[in-house]
Amino acid sequence: MLKNLSIRNFAIIDEVAVEFGPGLNIISGETGAGKSILMDALALILGGRASSDLIRAGAEEASVEALFEIERSSEVHEALEAQGFRAEDGDLIIRRIVHRSGKNRIFVNGHMANMAALQAITNSLVDLCSQHDQQLLAKPEEQLLWVDRFGSLEKERAEAKRLFDIWHGKKRALEELSTDSAQRAQRIDFLRFQIQELEDAALSSSTEDQEIEAELKVLSNAENLFAFAAEAEAVVFGNESGDTPPMLDSIGALLNRVKAMAATDPKLAPAIDHLSSLKLHADELGYFLRGYSQSLSRNEGRLEELHARHALLTKLRRKFGPTLDEVIQNFAALRSELSLLENHDSSLTEARAALELALGQLHQHGRKLSAARARKAREFSQAVVRELGGLHMDRARFQATLSPLDEPGPYGLDSLRFEIAANPGEPMGPMNKVASGGELSRIMLAMHNVVSSRGNVGVFLFDEVDTGIGGAVAVAVGGKLRSVAAHNQVICITHLPQVAAFGQSHFRVDKSVEKMGKSERTVCRVVRLRAEDRESEIARMLGGLGNNKAALANARAMLGLAAERAEKPAGSRRSDSAKKLSPAARSA
Repeated sequence: MLKNLSIRNFAIIDEVAVEFGPGLNIISGETGAGKSILMDALALILGGRASSDLIRAGAEEASVEALFEIERSSEVHEALEAQGFRAEDGDLIIRRIVHRSGKNRIFVNGHMANMAALQAITNSLVDLCSQHDQQLLAKPEEQLLWVDRFGSLEKERAEAKRLFDIWHGKKRALEELSTDSAQRAQRIDFLRFQIQELEDAALSSSTEDQEIEAELKVLSNAENLFAFAAEAEAVVFGNESGDTPPMLDSIGALLNRVKAMAATDPKLAPAIDHLSSLKLHADELGYFLRGYSQSLSRNEGRLEELHARHALLTKLRRKFGPTLDEVIQNFAALRSELSLLENHDSSLTEARAALELALGQLHQHGRKLSAARARKAREFSQAVVRELGGLHMDRARFQATLSPLDEPGPYGLDSLRFEIAANPGEPMGPMNKVASGGELSRIMLAMHNVVSSRGNVGVFLFDEVDTGIGGAVAVAVGGKLRSVAAHNQVICITHLPQVAAFGQSHFRVDKSVEKMGKSERTVCRVVRLRAEDRESEIARMLGGLGNNKAALANARAMLGLAAERAEKPAGSRRSDSAKKLSPAARSA
């Protein structure tokens, strides 16, 4: 359930926080008031594309935050844990920040997330039904998804995709092996040339270039390092000229004086230990410096050799890299490819066998999935027809028709098409071509209602799916939305008072121009309506002024009708309650 949606500096919204309730939430308002902005904000939460165009003029960043309540057994909870996040006390908080610089951020329960993780988590969080969905339904794969969701065949569908990917990979590998002999010979020559180049390089390790760079750094500065070591050794042991007193002699003389003084004052005894230790360390330092200077190499030949080796490794990294580790990996891949091509006949036989095995597994699983889909498609068709009966399409025929594909597809062996005959005597035809806008709206609602009782989605968002309908049909649509909301949270944007009357929570989106200093600014507000405010809003939606007595009376009657229908069991007679509305309200 979506509990809260907070929006800041988003389009014309300065700052808005909406507390949604369970059941049916209605959002209404004048055309252009900003209802679609709420949907754009929620789309951002669900993984939609972020753009600096969304940021309110004058602001540097926009933010949208949504608080969802999720069940531990839900797919969302599983996806959340699979992405490495925790749902504390069943709460899921998603926050997106869009900055003008393009540095956009995503937070899931307070932790940074990437787009892939967000989309995986929100995939089954909200079911969005809009006019765009009606366009999507022109695609057979989208229609197939509806039947799979209805039949709880998601796991079987995912397995079909996995087997298809394996088969497709084997098919591509066989095609690559089936090149003509001239191309194969050219490829073999090219591979041998590259492999010989890498073999001649005789790479010792993936860090050889770093080791060479370190040795080059030392050899290039050998003279300076040698001079320093000799100078430092002279400080400790003294030089041949004797013009610098050796450090060891100075420490020794001081040690003898301290011993003599300690005989007078025992408190100086610790200084004897310190100086003795200092003399020992100075002696060790001197011998270390002498050994270091002797180990330094000033071999010009070695320096040239290292420069040549470094140049070769740089060339190999540019050609096969960019790192030596990747050069070594590519070396192994080239040898593997050469082996396949040189043993072409046996490789071809193995590739054909692997392809045949993959195709067999794909067909075996596909046939089981097709059988399950055929059963579920019939059940889905019957369930949709029943739902349409309550939406004033009681003589419509609807059918989900499966057809075999010429070759396996990403989701099995089937193609599916929704067909409908909206009126008696008409032939069945593709739903997206023969149904009117109003009929499509009702079919979509019927389908959502059918699937809502099967799936794990807890939030259904209907964005003006009541387009093209009115009157008694609109009342039926409102009742159907209330029915969906009996087991799921529903958020519905609507212009129809008949639909709005069924809401259990009602929000109005207002747009106004406010003075800010010397300038004016367009501001969008979202107001939760009280009972008396709902009457005025529905009166306005009926075409009244909101305070017109006749419009208010019709609004009151419409609210009463909705309350009565919401309490009646499904299938109650429509005409009984419709009589309570005035002719103007029934035709609205």
